[in-house]
Amino acid sequence: MKLQRISEHVWIFPFNSSKDRPNLGYICGAKMALAVDAGHSSAHVEEFYDAVKAEGLPLPDITVITHWHWDHTYGMHAVNGKTMARTETNVKLAQIRREMSREPAKVREFLNSDPTVRREYAGGVPVIVVPADENIQEDRIIDLGGVTAELIIAESPHTDDALLVYVPEDNVLFVGDAQLGEFPSWKMDWDKMAAFAKKVQRIDAGVIIDGHWKPYTKEEFLAEIG
Repeated sequence: MKLQRISEHVWIFPFNSSKDRPNLGYICGAKMALAVDAGHSSAHVEEFYDAVKAEGLPLPDITVITHWHWDHTYGMHAVNGKTMARTETNVKLAQIRREMSREPAKVREFLNSDPTVRREYAGGVPVIVVPADENIQEDRIIDLGGVTAELIIAESPHTDDALLVYVPEDNVLFVGDAQLGEFPSWKMDWDKMAAFAKKVQRIDAGVIIDGHWKPYTKEEFLAEIG
């Protein structure tokens, strides 16, 4: 699979539903490159990096995590450079790591949780969970050289650790899975959804990238979540 170019500085490595792989973002500036999310496994990261190299682009110097779910984070041990996530994300990942190290049955439970997980980890791909290197506790702007990545803390009905990534020069916004209901019940908290929609409405984004679908226009996305 190849990178898909979204704008001057932004690409995605597209989602793959058969393995529950989300879109992975790639933002390239003159000084640094930044990835959005770390993927489902080391195999996912390897394929992403092969696609980056095929375009003659540098590997990410920073990887930013949108939320703690495994399909966005369990490849984090295999990424290049520094990783960043909300404090709440790191607390959850550290908890999962402790549980899996103390109880091997937890790893088997994860591998047996869904056919997409079994496909992702077929052939002995290891399950390795690590927290990010750096905690994000407030909004932050990262200068990549001629383009910036704004990390925006948001409320979400999906998880309590949503982190959006906005590229103002390209008017592109990454939202992870923030618009979805709570997993695994998919119950929707409409107050949190309203707060999330209000946050998105205030951001000047022409293109919105979520975790598991094709890019939206802002109008399409707001209509979808409305």
